[in-house]
Amino acid sequence: MNNHHAYAFQTGLGRRGEIPFAMSRKQKLAACVTAAVLSVSIMAVEDTEAAEVKKKVKGKPQSSKLVNGLQEENALLRERLEALERERDALKRGAVATSPATNESTAGEAANTPAESVAETEKVKPESEKIVNLGEVVVNAKPKLEKLHDVKQSVSVVSGKELSRELALDLGAITRRTANVQFNQNNTRGASLSIRGLGKRSFSETQDPSVGVTVDGISYGLSQLANFSFYDIESVEATRGPRGTEGGLSASAGKVNVYSKLPTFTPTAELSLTYGQREALILQGALGGAVIKDLLAWRGSFIVDKGRGYYNNTYDNNYSFYNRDRLSGRVQFLFTPTDNLKALIRADFEPNQPQLQNGLTFYHAQPLRFANGTLTDPNGTSAQAKLDGFTNAAGVYTGPRAYFQGRGFSWKEYSSGEQRHAPWFNENQGQTVSSRGGSLAVDWDKANHVFSSITGVRYYNFDAHNDEGTPYDISLEGGGGVRYDQYTQEFKIANKPNGGFIDYKAGVFGILTSNNVQSKTGWGSDAGAWFATDAQYKVLDTNAGENRGSGLALLKDSLVDVRKFGITRIRTASGAAYGETDLHFTDKLTLTTGLRVTHEHRTTEDQINLTANGAGGGLNPVAINRLNLGGFASNAQGVLGTNNSTDQLALADAIANRYYGKAKTTVAGDAYNSLTPAQKAQIAAAKAVRNQQIGLLYNPVKTTYNDVLYTAQVTPSYKINDDLTTYISWQYGEKSGSALNVNGISSTVKPEVTNALELGFKTFWLNKALIFNFDAFLMDIKNYQQTVQVFDQYTTNINIGNNQANPTAYTSAQGNVAHVRVYGVEFDSVF
Repeated sequence: MNNHHAYAFQTGLGRRGEIPFAMSRKQKLAACVTAAVLSVSIMAVEDTEAAEVKKKVKGKPQSSKLVNGLQEENALLRERLEALERERDALKRGAVATSPATNESTAGEAANTPAESVAETEKVKPESEKIVNLGEVVVNAKPKLEKLHDVKQSVSVVSGKELSRELALDLGAITRRTANVQFNQNNTRGASLSIRGLGKRSFSETQDPSVGVTVDGISYGLSQLANFSFYDIESVEATRGPRGTEGGLSASAGKVNVYSKLPTFTPTAELSLTYGQREALILQGALGGAVIKDLLAWRGSFIVDKGRGYYNNTYDNNYSFYNRDRLSGRVQFLFTPTDNLKALIRADFEPNQPQLQNGLTFYHAQPLRFANGTLTDPNGTSAQAKLDGFTNAAGVYTGPRAYFQGRGFSWKEYSSGEQRHAPWFNENQGQTVSSRGGSLAVDWDKANHVFSSITGVRYYNFDAHNDEGTPYDISLEGGGGVRYDQYTQEFKIANKPNGGFIDYKAGVFGILTSNNVQSKTGWGSDAGAWFATDAQYKVLDTNAGENRGSGLALLKDSLVDVRKFGITRIRTASGAAYGETDLHFTDKLTLTTGLRVTHEHRTTEDQINLTANGAGGGLNPVAINRLNLGGFASNAQGVLGTNNSTDQLALADAIANRYYGKAKTTVAGDAYNSLTPAQKAQIAAAKAVRNQQIGLLYNPVKTTYNDVLYTAQVTPSYKINDDLTTYISWQYGEKSGSALNVNGISSTVKPEVTNALELGFKTFWLNKALIFNFDAFLMDIKNYQQTVQVFDQYTTNINIGNNQANPTAYTSAQGNVAHVRVYGVEFDSVF
C-alpha cells in the first residue's frame, strides 16, 4: 500500500507540467501542496484500516518494519512538502530555484530575475523568464544558449554577465559577440546595424532600418536611438532573417533584442568602478527590492561612461576627438496586485552630452611641382596661400606655422596633424545627443492565455556643430540636427503551452513617429578665400593690383555671417496585425507558421532657405530656384543686365560706393557703370563665390507614400533526439518604401522585398557542456534600399542654361538596387 501511494504521488508530481496553464505558478504550487496533503491523509487512513483488518484476521499487531516504512514515507513526503513551500516562498520573492549541484545561492540570482512574462515579445527570453513550472530546475552555471535548442531560427544570445565582464557597453561591443552581426558607426546619428552584410545605411531618416532594435519590448524606429551606453543588462539576442510575425516592428534582415534586469522583491545592491587609459572612468550601479511586500518592487540603475579620445585638439587641448561623455539612468517599478496581473513601469533618461565624433580632416601642403617637374601653381601664391594660410598686403605668410608640414620648418616640430595625431579645429562644439523615454507593460493571465499590453514613448535629440578641419574662420554653426519622437502601442494574446496540438500568439501593433531633420550651414570671415577657385582668388587677391584692398574686402564679405537652414519633416503612421502558430504533429515534429500585414502612411516635407545674408547681402543673386533673393542682375564680367529694376540698380550703386567709393548720382546705375572692367570683374567673382556656396534653395515640397506590406514564415522542425534538432525555414519580408524629395523634386523609393531560406541544426555535445549550432542561408532581395546616384533635375537645368555640352547631372540620394543576393553559413557555439 505504501509503495502504491508513493508511486501515485510521484506520478502526480511528474505531471505537474500538465496542469492547465491558466493557473499561475502560485496556483500550481498550491495544487501540488494540496495533492501532497491529501495523499498523506489518504495513506494514513487506508494504512490504518489495513492494519485493523490484519489485526482482526491474524489476531496480531502490525510489524515494526511496516510502521518504520510508513514513518519513512511520511518523512519523505514532509520533506517534499517543505521543499515545495520553500519554492513557493522563493517564487513569491521573485527568486530563481537553483540546483544544489550548482552550489549557487538563490538570493544571488534573485536580483537578476524578471517577473514572469511581463511584456513578452520574443521567442527567446532571459533565462530567469523561462521558468514555466516548478518541475524545471534552472542550473545557472550552464550557458543561456542551451535554451536556444528549441528555437527554430538562426539566433545568438549573449548574457548580461558576459557583457559586464568584458565591459561591452555599446552596440559595437555587443554585436562583436554575435555571429554575422555588425555595427556600422559613422557618427552618433549615422550609425546602423547590418546582418549577413545587409542593412548598412547612411544619414537618411526617411529609410527604415533593415535590422531592427528592440529594447525591453519597445521597437525603435531609428537605429540611432540605441547608440548609447547599455547597462544593467539581463541578455541580448540577435535573430537573423526577416522578422515581424512574433510582434513589434517588422525588420527585413533581422533584429537585435535587449533585455534589462527587472525588479524583484529581493533586496539587491550593485556597484562597480573601472578606471583605464585615456582617463576612462566607468561607474555603474543598481539598487532595488520590495517597496511594499508582495505588491510593489523597484529597481534603479545608472552608468557614467567618460574618457578622453584618441586625438587631442591642437587648437584647444581641453578637447579630444572620439571621446566618451555619457550619463544615463533608469528606474523601474513592478506592480503585482493579484497572482495573475502584473504591471511594469519603466523610465530612462540620458541628458545632453557633447562628444566630438564627426571624423577627422587632415590637410597637407600643396606640392611645389608635379611629377613631371612643372609647377603646380605657376604664380606660386594662390593655391598655396589658401592651403597654408592667407597672406597680408606685403605677401607675408600669416597662417599658423605648425598646421601644415613644410614651409621651411623642421618636420619634428611642425609636422602635419596627421603625423602628430592631433587635429587643429577651432569649432569644438561637437555632437550633443540626448535620449529619454518610458513604457508601461501589463500582463494578465486568464483562461489559459496571457493578455499583454505595452505602451512606449521615446524622444531623441541630436545636434552637431561641424568644423571643416582647420583653425581658420571658415565654417560656423554648421552641421545637422534631429528631433525625433515616437509612440508605440501593442496588444497581444498568447496561449499558455500545455502540450496540446497548437500553440499560438497574435496581436496588433501601431507606431507614430515625428522627425524633424535639420541641416545648418554658416560661413566665417575666411570662408570666401577658402572656397574661391584659383581664378576667382587671382581676380580678388593675387592679381588685383591697386584694387587688392577692395578685392580682399569683397572676398571676405562674399560669405561672412551668411546662414543657410534646411528642414525635413518626416511623419509616419504604421499599423499592423500579426499571428504566429506552432503546430505539434508529434512530440518531435512541429510546423511554425506566421503572417503579418502592415499598413504604412508616410509624408516627407522639405525646404531650404537663407536665414541670414551677412555683410554681403548686396551680392545675392536675383533668385535661386524661383526664390527671390533681391540681388541685381549682371553677367560673368560684372556688366549690368538690361532687366534690372530701379531698386536693383540702386543696390548695384550701393555696392560700387561701399567697395570703390563711387558716389551715387540722380540716375540709378550710373555709379556702378562708372567702375572699371577690372572692378566689375571683382564684383562678379565675389558674387560667383557666394552663389556657388549658397547652392540650392527651395520652398516647401511635400511627398506622400502609402502601402500595404507583408511578412510571413513557414518553418518545419524535427527533434531527432534530445541532443539534435533540425529545421528548415522560409521567411518573407517587405521593408517599407520612402517618401523623399531630391533637390526639391518629389520622389519615392520602392519597398524592399526579401526571401530567405535557412537550413539549421541545433546540437548538444559532451553532456550539454558544448553547444554547437549551425545553419546555411540564402537571402534574395529585390529593390534593395541604399544610397545611389539619382538624376538631379535642378543641377541639370543650370547646366542647360550654361550651355554645357553634357548637362545631365546626378546626386546621391536614397534609392533602390534592382537585385541583391547573399548566402553563407553561420556557426554559433559555447563551451
